[in-house]
Amino acid sequence: MVETALGFVLGAVIGAIATAAGSYLLYWKRERDATRRLRRAFQEELRSYAYVDELVADGGYERITERVEAPVIYRSAAGDLGLLTEDEIGHLVSFYSGLSWLDGLEDPEDKKERIEAVVEKRQAALEAVKS
Repeated sequence: MVETALGFVLGAVIGAIATAAGSYLLYWKRERDATRRLRRAFQEELRSYAYVDELVADGGYERITERVEAPVIYRSAAGDLGLLTEDEIGHLVSFYSGLSWLDGLEDPEDKKERIEAVVEKRQAALEAVKS
């Protein structure tokens, strides 16, 4: 009788541990996959801003302020940024803040260095989310 009760208790404990481990592994895999998808989405959106680099290289500072497209992934995934590393988040926020600053900027010719910094921030953000 004692052996049967001990068997039931031991079976319940092992079952609970196996269930908890399985649940954690499933949670971990989902988080990892979500992080991977988020990085990929940011990589694509950052690549889509390559036209900013080209305009700066051509000296089209005035055109940049008129052509800045609103970010889609950054706005829609803001709640998921916590899945990324602090370094990635820092670079993304830095770039998107600079991008927001460009939109409707007046007298861009006076702010060439800061506009060129946005190009550098895009490159840094792209490198950060590639890892």
